[in-house]
Amino acid sequence: MEIQKETAIGLFVSDDLGMELLLPKRYVPKTFQVGDKLDVFIYRDSEDRLISTTETPKAQLNELGWMTVKSVTEAGAFLDWGLSKDLFVPLKEQIIKLKEGETHLVFVYLDDLTQRLAASPRLERFLKDLPEGLEKGTAVKATIWKEHHPLGFQVIVNNKYLGMIYSNQLFQDVKIGETLNAYVNAIRDDGRIDVLLQKPGFESIDDASKALIDILEKNDGFLALTDKSSPEDIYATLSMSKKSFKKAVGSLYKSRIIALQESGIKLI
Repeated sequence: MEIQKETAIGLFVSDDLGMELLLPKRYVPKTFQVGDKLDVFIYRDSEDRLISTTETPKAQLNELGWMTVKSVTEAGAFLDWGLSKDLFVPLKEQIIKLKEGETHLVFVYLDDLTQRLAASPRLERFLKDLPEGLEKGTAVKATIWKEHHPLGFQVIVNNKYLGMIYSNQLFQDVKIGETLNAYVNAIRDDGRIDVLLQKPGFESIDDASKALIDILEKNDGFLALTDKSSPEDIYATLSMSKKSFKKAVGSLYKSRIIALQESGIKLI
């Protein structure tokens, strides 16, 4: 928003449509000029007035965020939102009653009655049933929500849809709460999305790995090469160094594309 004027209580800023809001004095930058533009976040204060801040919330409207409970009342709980004003979780939105000090993944929504932003840990209530504009191979953001042992991890895709990463397709360590780059692998009949952390198929495989697959396919799916093979034998068969060979073998083995046998490599 653009700075319009300075007053004793702060700056007044406005957008291109002429909406003017107060930026309280505690958020005013040390140096500025009328006409400068500032990135601000807009919300309602305790008196229901629209107000702006240069603080950055942990999540905005229709987004997910991990937040810690700061205090609990009979009406609900208040979360550390990253702003000086805490974010309210109504009691009706709590699956189990929240406790001070706990950290929860919540969805930020606009309360119809109060027109204030609020939070809810009942994520399924806000997620859409049918994915739109997604197909196999589409790049997405996946937030790791909770573990379903031994199946894998339940994830939230693009802050909108429920999905899964299966253990047998997971080739790296993940932590609850982190958001990762992922790809759609399948969309099930119930609208749930199966995702991968690597591109489906061979698109994510490097050139050495592709070359190794090609040679395996031409040799009925088997090569009599192992990590004990000499650099000369490996180069004669694959035209690559032993270092590249071992890297390609490791990548394909982790992706369950090949099996390692005492006598060589087998294409799965």
